[in-house]
Amino acid sequence: MQRECLDVLVVGAGAFGAVSALDLAQRGHHVTILDRTTGPHPSASSTDISKMIRMDYGSDVFYHDLADHSLNIWEQWNEEWPKRLYHPEHFLVLAAAPFEPGSFEFESERVLRERGYTPERFNAAQLAAKWPAWNASLYPQGYLSPRGGWAESGAVVSRLLESGRSEGVQFVQGQLDEVLSKGSQVSGVRYRERGGSMNTLTADRVVVAAGAWTPILLPWLEDTLKPIAQPIIHYGVENPYRWQSPIFPPFAADTAGSGWYGFPSLQDGRLKLGHHGNGRVVDPDSRGEVSKEHLDHARSFLRSSLPELANAPVVGTRVCLYCDTFDGDLWIGEDPGRSGLIVAAGGSGHGFKFTPMIGRIVGDVLEKRDNRWLYRFDWRERGEPRKEAARLQI
Repeated sequence: MQRECLDVLVVGAGAFGAVSALDLAQRGHHVTILDRTTGPHPSASSTDISKMIRMDYGSDVFYHDLADHSLNIWEQWNEEWPKRLYHPEHFLVLAAAPFEPGSFEFESERVLRERGYTPERFNAAQLAAKWPAWNASLYPQGYLSPRGGWAESGAVVSRLLESGRSEGVQFVQGQLDEVLSKGSQVSGVRYRERGGSMNTLTADRVVVAAGAWTPILLPWLEDTLKPIAQPIIHYGVENPYRWQSPIFPPFAADTAGSGWYGFPSLQDGRLKLGHHGNGRVVDPDSRGEVSKEHLDHARSFLRSSLPELANAPVVGTRVCLYCDTFDGDLWIGEDPGRSGLIVAAGGSGHGFKFTPMIGRIVGDVLEKRDNRWLYRFDWRERGEPRKEAARLQI
């Protein structure tokens, strides 16, 4: 089927926007990105030093499968790009209790095995012997997931934007003010330029991929999408090589119970610790700072679980913005009331790992092609969270 060449405007230069623009340009469309910066936006959730790349999703086979496909492309990007930005260093999953059916750890391991993978299960003694930084008395069981690791997320977005430029993607600096329509068909946007004056851009299709700003820019979505603040802390460690894989791989410690996850040290000694909890609803432009209460909470976790880091100095903090959906699934689809308006948002704290597949899904939505993943992400009425609400996982 021959493609119609369209003028497409992508609002947002984060991970979803960058990869969507690249995919659409490669399909032969004329693509422009509108963002307050030329990207990556310093406040975007993807503009960070690292994001987890994993397949582990409890019994939710849909996300296992989508992650598997995404990992194929992460590995392909490593071969194609000048620098390898995905680090396949596995994923250490620590359980606070012995495995039981229904738990995140048990179900994740079960699905991995059913899908042909061989996670390395361990007990407390084996944890202490192989990964000695951990207080093994708190984690009687766990497994090392064989396929996964972490990506240099900010650098990934920069690379995608650079690839987009090489494919002819144009950039306009400004902030979306209003999506314009002719009847029920989207015709472009009005936006505020850096100097404050208003201007317009015409387009056949508009893709809004503005992360946590999406429900602010499209207020009719504020009941289904929420900007949520989550705390990130960077600690400084001595002898960074002692806090790198394989002796200290990326981890999740009692995911469903505690929400703690973290990464190996960078070469400069920064070690990132994140917490995936309920978070708090915020204005994306006034997100505040990481609270003293959370810093104390994190220090308590280090003292108990990683005692060698108990006194590691805090060298940086960041309030990361999630765009949460009501059910934890991503939000990718055409607005049923505004033909030609596609929304690609709702990462819900776990969407970055799927970046390699997002552009393909958005492209198929825009071109009205079948896509096997869309049934979980497409436009939907607010309802009860799914049994395996992805938002509950990191």
